[in-house]
Amino acid sequence: MAAKTAPPDMMPASFRFSTDDLPPAERTTAWRELYGRSVLRLEIEALTQQAFSSEITINSLPGLDIVRGRSSPFRVGRTRELLTDGDDGLILQLTNVEGRASQLGRDIAVAANDAVLLSNADVGSFTFPAACTVLALRLRRAALAPLVRDLDAALVRPVPRQYEALRLLTRYLGMLEEAPLTESSLQRLASTHVYDLVALALGATGDASELARGRGIRAARLHAVKAYIAENLHRPELSLGEIATGHGISARSVQALFEADGTTFSRFVLEERLLRAYRRLTGPLSAGRSITAVAFEAGFNDLSYFNRTFRRRFGLTPSEARAARGPGNEGPGGGATR
Repeated sequence: MAAKTAPPDMMPASFRFSTDDLPPAERTTAWRELYGRSVLRLEIEALTQQAFSSEITINSLPGLDIVRGRSSPFRVGRTRELLTDGDDGLILQLTNVEGRASQLGRDIAVAANDAVLLSNADVGSFTFPAACTVLALRLRRAALAPLVRDLDAALVRPVPRQYEALRLLTRYLGMLEEAPLTESSLQRLASTHVYDLVALALGATGDASELARGRGIRAARLHAVKAYIAENLHRPELSLGEIATGHGISARSVQALFEADGTTFSRFVLEERLLRAYRRLTGPLSAGRSITAVAFEAGFNDLSYFNRTFRRRFGLTPSEARAARGPGNEGPGGGATR
């Protein structure tokens, strides 16, 4: 409920609001009247006598708003007056402090980092009793309802942070934030993956669960595995077994993720190491590094193997690649310097 936003067709792709941009005396009023009631269509009440501070960023994908924020203690909700806007959307919310949700005759405590699903079509509130950070999703009811076994039963019920789908969802959202998508087709695909993971966390229907596990979970796991590889690419000992253990799945499952992506684990790691080496050899700071150092930094521990695979991939030796660098050099095929 903390993430209620304007209708999707009225929202910019990215939107930020911060009380730090306002004089201290005006912050609470502006947050409540201008941002809360007018933009978000929410009733916001500060719960502290100290200077109120809040900031949120909204990033929009097709049919989905992703909201991250921080705030002083506050209570937020939908009043009967505000329901006249006809918004029947849903909010899946996580916060790093314990809070309290009240809606549909239910009044529950929501533990820190657990999630809760709330409805914009019903009077209700959520109380944040301490300064907090919030991650929330604004979802379309019509898109989520067919995927969830009993949507009404899922409302105002804690979703434990231990649920695998919820953990994958938060990781996936983090990666979307770190590397925002610009192509509309990829944005639609990412939105579909998010809905899949939300449905699994809430209790997907049989058919939807089958589809979501093959689509949303696979995409989230693959993104998580690729991110781990990128962070550890410099380590020659990086292995399939290590990645499988770290992500709680079997080595065969990791292999299957890459096979579905049209490659293998070994080929993907080698390609990423070669691309990293190429970027560093042709980048503006390459003069200070030896070719051996660049190879080791990319995770190679055999210089002969590095030279051989580099030439096979790019059609020139590492020394030739360094010598050929210059303004506008994008590498072989224009994509080797990603």
